[in-house]
Amino acid sequence: MAINGVASLIYGVPNLDAATKFYQDFGLELDRRDDAGSDFSTPDGSTVLLRHIADPSLPENVLERPGVRETVWGVDTKENLDALERRLAAAGTVSRDDAGTLHTADPLGIPLGFRVFERNLVPGEHVPTNTVDEIQRWNANRKWYKRARPRLIHHVGYTVPKARIDDVEAFYVEVLDFRVTDISRGLATFLLADGRQDHHSIFIMDSARVQAEGITWNHVAFGVENVDELMAGANELQRQGWSSFLGLGRHRISSAINYYANNPGGGDSEYLTDIDYVTDEWKPRVWDPRFGMMMWSAEVPDFMKHEPEWDWEILDRDPLPRFSEI
Repeated sequence: MAINGVASLIYGVPNLDAATKFYQDFGLELDRRDDAGSDFSTPDGSTVLLRHIADPSLPENVLERPGVRETVWGVDTKENLDALERRLAAAGTVSRDDAGTLHTADPLGIPLGFRVFERNLVPGEHVPTNTVDEIQRWNANRKWYKRARPRLIHHVGYTVPKARIDDVEAFYVEVLDFRVTDISRGLATFLLADGRQDHHSIFIMDSARVQAEGITWNHVAFGVENVDELMAGANELQRQGWSSFLGLGRHRISSAINYYANNPGGGDSEYLTDIDYVTDEWKPRVWDPRFGMMMWSAEVPDFMKHEPEWDWEILDRDPLPRFSEI
């Protein structure tokens, strides 16, 4: 089916001015700003649309807090979009709007969209790195970054009641052809779209573990070129007065270097770089939450301070057990 990642995020925000300024400071390209909202884009063609939380054009709100009201996934061809429409119709309810975008919801009622999306190729620049025993850069400075300019929407995350994680996971795996890449025991499951190879496309977490109720929008991750661009972006956000959840860190699950900023439109927005890529031979692993979340981090979240730190294993079973069975 080749779902090739997130094509668009549509927010319902309490304060359009604050949410717009945040994403301008974050480094997204502002394409339109008027009384109806703000439209941003990234170089690969994905978009972030900000609308007021009371905008009647938004899908029904099932979230306990402000955030993304609809995640629109990209599909590589019209033929695959048509096939997905038939599959979604067999699994529940689906509609198609005048622009050709499919609209449905997951088992918890979280609105989802699907449209044909040809992702722009965004060439990266190889930035030579010098180490104590390997010199790649001679007679030149390392590339300078004044601020971050995210290339793409990398992944999204929601928190949901723990008892419903199995249902959400089954929908993404059985209906949308995602696959489980890793599991944080008792905390979260990581799922990868079939048209991507960069570790995970969506992250589903137990809401009670982060002191949330019901269904909440958790975060979106944007890909940047390297740690220098990430830090340039983090420093600019700090200069503009935006706060961070955890500060700078690197995950063990996925290996990604990360910086989460608190977004006034809801949840966190993350800069991300140097993530693991996986092939069909990849076997999911089960991690204790604290060990998997942090290789190193500026802070440890309160809900992880008493977690075990040293435990993980490869999940080499077929079929894979459900999240609740781990």
